[in-house]
Amino acid sequence: MNPQQYDVVVTTNQLGDILTDEGAGLVGGLGFAPVLCVGNRYAMAQATHGSAPDIAGKNIANPYAMIMSGQMLMAWLGRTREEPKATRAAALIDHAMEQVISAAQALGACRT
Repeated sequence: MNPQQYDVVVTTNQLGDILTDEGAGLVGGLGFAPVLCVGNRYAMAQATHGSAPDIAGKNIANPYAMIMSGQMLMAWLGRTREEPKATRAAALIDHAMEQVISAAQALGACRT
């Protein structure tokens, strides 16, 4: 009922998948829910949503979740590997997304 009280939730894979899909509703839907699965040595970035074949070719897909999943991976690599190029890439991606969303809001093309 109060998800903001949690910083981290550790679950099994199946329950985690269900929780992330449900939690995506809190931020506007699956298209706005980036995911980074991390371990001690490895990480995997993915969007919460699936492949969405129903909108293929319609030019309406929202790449936000996948782009920001990549941004989170770059930030993780920067922190864990002490790699300044990855940290810089994460900052550039984050800034670019802020610019795109601000421009879309100014045009009335998106709501956040």
